[in-house]
Amino acid sequence: MLPDPLPPTLARQVALVTGGARRVGKAIAIELARRGARVAIHANSSLGEAHELGALLEERYGADVAVFQAELTDEGAAEDLVHRVARHFASTGEACDEHAGVLDILVNSAAIWPETPFEEFAASDVRKCLDVNTVAPLVLAKHAGLWMADQDAGGVIINLGDAATAPDGKPYRDYPAYHPSKAAIPGMTRMLAVELSRRNKRVRVNAVLPGPVICQHLPGEPDEPDERKDEARYVSLIRTGDEGGYGKAEHIAHAVAMLVENPFMTGVVLPVDGGGRLR
Repeated sequence: MLPDPLPPTLARQVALVTGGARRVGKAIAIELARRGARVAIHANSSLGEAHELGALLEERYGADVAVFQAELTDEGAAEDLVHRVARHFASTGEACDEHAGVLDILVNSAAIWPETPFEEFAASDVRKCLDVNTVAPLVLAKHAGLWMADQDAGGVIINLGDAATAPDGKPYRDYPAYHPSKAAIPGMTRMLAVELSRRNKRVRVNAVLPGPVICQHLPGEPDEPDERKDEARYVSLIRTGDEGGYGKAEHIAHAVAMLVENPFMTGVVLPVDGGGRLR
């Protein structure tokens, strides 16, 4: 069941969530919709799940939701996605203007995390992870950020990294191709914050670095193995007060919403891992 609506702090704002059909991306789309945002759910191969989520958000929150497909490793498709989303939510009077439309929030959540023993990973595996997890969000942030820079109200970009790849993080075993791609997110975020603020002081860029979280509480997500829940509890220094005591996708979504709503935070790289990187 979806949580109750919240006060509409993001009323009428347009939010694009990449990878928004599943897992953490789904939690973020839900959180922004329950705060009143108009939500563009991006998916590549999970279009069916994206449409199902969109229907749930419309029914539960009366949200204005649209689903968009794009292969984000194609730079032209990434730029086109920004334009399609912004124009979709344009008012009727603006629709005929080529540059009309609005995009207030971009959340770069889409990612891949292939499990590969260290002895077996190849350069091609690293390049694929870099293409999807680093280059694609950077290019999308470029085009979204420049669009936001042309808006008086600016906008907010949130990149999702990984607490395990932070300087004080502990890398997971058997993900050697994945780690370099997520380790780049903090530096990329700070660069974008500097570059885009030069173009519009109301454009902000932040990052959230999740630790291991459980997603089975989200609608449509399958139950997760007990071993994964045990791991999520073990890596955290704390216990949450709700069911299970482990980190959940909703905790990541709450952090994203906070960074979106706080107007005096940019260039922030926020670990949300229950202190697990300190173990």
